[in-house]
Amino acid sequence: MKACLSDFKGVKPSGDRVLVKVDKEEGRTQGGVLLPTVAQNKPTAGAVVALGDVELVQSGDRVVYSKYAGTEVAISGDEHVLLKEDDVIGVLTSGDNIAKLKPLGDRVLIKCAQAEGKTAGGVLLTTESDKPTFGEVVAVGSGKKAEDGKVVAPNVPVGSTVMYSKYSGTEFEEGDDQFIVVRESDILAQLA
Repeated sequence: MKACLSDFKGVKPSGDRVLVKVDKEEGRTQGGVLLPTVAQNKPTAGAVVALGDVELVQSGDRVVYSKYAGTEVAISGDEHVLLKEDDVIGVLTSGDNIAKLKPLGDRVLIKCAQAEGKTAGGVLLTTESDKPTFGEVVAVGSGKKAEDGKVVAPNVPVGSTVMYSKYSGTEFEEGDDQFIVVRESDILAQLA
């Protein structure tokens, strides 16, 4: 007998998993141009609709997750993703405003430094040079759970300037600003 998830009345995540109803994909640009499927950005945000044994998120929270995380499932015609709680990057407390993201666990939200647009001699650069790997800490998560069960808060204060590993984290753009969410272990140094 072949069954699909639409044949069932509910999905109850087990263990440390959460079920997230994925936001709808944008099929058009802000200017109204219809995008082909291959050009559409796949959403990496949605609302938590069911919980397993988790502590950091609640049902109804709007969360952001890594685009490579979880298992995609269709339930009653809607796209969902089944994630480990650790794959949830943060909770969006205020609409889609990434600057207001509340990082989870040992994650840190950093506003990236702007790349220089011209050389020291004043020549404008037309190609994107290496992106800076430093920025200002905007928010920190509650911390990572130690083996004894106690939560160890990140040792990075909000407002500090930090350098982070080049290929770490998850990047977000909001207008002209770029943000990255990294784990505390990916922070190489605090800059003074």
